[in-house]
Amino acid sequence: MALFKGEKGQMHLQRIPIDPTSFFTILPSGVLFEIGAFPEDLRARLELDQRDSLEAQVYSVVVSAHGREDVTLAVTFEDAHPVLGAKFLEDLGLKVNPDSGVLEPARHRGFAYNHEP
Repeated sequence: MALFKGEKGQMHLQRIPIDPTSFFTILPSGVLFEIGAFPEDLRARLELDQRDSLEAQVYSVVVSAHGREDVTLAVTFEDAHPVLGAKFLEDLGLKVNPDSGVLEPARHRGFAYNHEP
């Protein structure tokens, strides 16, 4: 389960698939508009499974999952279905356990990266 927040409200979404090969989180436009996600001055070209591509508006959205909360980027397009992408995982410091498929911490909460000289 993930909680998405914007300027106008918040929405819980259950059982969202995670695709680490997708950079952005994908959300239906209704979710982004209902919560009041912030539109960035940015559009991204997305490659779809059918070898088609499209240009999509990028939005900032606050997301909470697995006891963590941070801002991530989301896109939407016609008939979009929710998918959590690689940027979501990185922003929240999470990873998918390859054996169980369950989310788990990739680093300590609030820890951006480990630099060892």
